[in-house]
Amino acid sequence: MACTSEFGAQLGTEGTLIQAAIGSPVAFVTIANAYDWTMPTKANTVETTNFCDAWIRRFPTLLDMGNITFKVYFIPLEPTHNNTATSTTTGLRYLMLNKILTSFKIVYPDGSNTSDIFPAYVTDVSIDGKVGDVFHGSIQLSNNGAPTVIA
Repeated sequence: MACTSEFGAQLGTEGTLIQAAIGSPVAFVTIANAYDWTMPTKANTVETTNFCDAWIRRFPTLLDMGNITFKVYFIPLEPTHNNTATSTTTGLRYLMLNKILTSFKIVYPDGSNTSDIFPAYVTDVSIDGKVGDVFHGSIQLSNNGAPTVIA
């Protein structure tokens, strides 16, 4: 049995896209300058330990994507970052301030357009700037329902 996946030993992150669905009909628009993506998938658990158990028992219940986060090199006038909505794009700040449930899509750079799609609210847009650096935005998404994830 081979110890390396038949699909390769690794997949670089260059070319990964984070997209948000906008407009009618819906189209996915790539969020500019995104980096440092984290998408946890976990199960909440309940303890089911019995009196006679020497070890704690846990049982998985509800599934949760946790805090989905990414960062952007923040540009105030960038349409995918700011507080505007047009027919072609909607900004992250606009989605947060107006509490709009949006479908997000992660497109992996595997040459097959493989993607994860999930409904979420933008629940945090934090901007920071340091001397000798550029502006960064930290974005948090909170999912609302079942995702469509890679099999």
